[in-house]
Amino acid sequence: MDSPLNNEYEIDNIVSQVESLPEAERNLIYQRLEIYQGDLPHPKILEGYNALYPDAAKRIIENGIAETEHRREMEKKYLNANIKAHNLGQVLGFIIAVLIIVGGIHLILNNHQVSGSILSGVSALGVIGMFTGNNKDKNNENSNDV
Repeated sequence: MDSPLNNEYEIDNIVSQVESLPEAERNLIYQRLEIYQGDLPHPKILEGYNALYPDAAKRIIENGIAETEHRREMEKKYLNANIKAHNLGQVLGFIIAVLIIVGGIHLILNNHQVSGSILSGVSALGVIGMFTGNNKDKNNENSNDV
């Protein structure tokens, strides 16, 4: 894998070679080395499209804007769905934990103290862990950040 220092050295080497060329050749290379990055084509390319088809640049820009709006809307829907799924999981997990704890209490009241205590205790620890935010996903994310 190329390191940033190696890439910088290569770029500096290329620039020094270009700068050592005669002025006419250097200007030709500078004209060819134009770099453009973005969601839309370079303005000169848009001019070329307009020369071939009137209003092509306007349509390309409108399409780019519509695509950006669509992408943002889809991201918003995705995030909202994840939030709803997370909330539903917490509610259902809490309900299941409460039912298990109630079952453990029922066992304790019916002379099954050991099994009822184990069932209620494990469920209570799970509920505490769920609401304090201690879960494997968060722990894995934190370890990947290091």
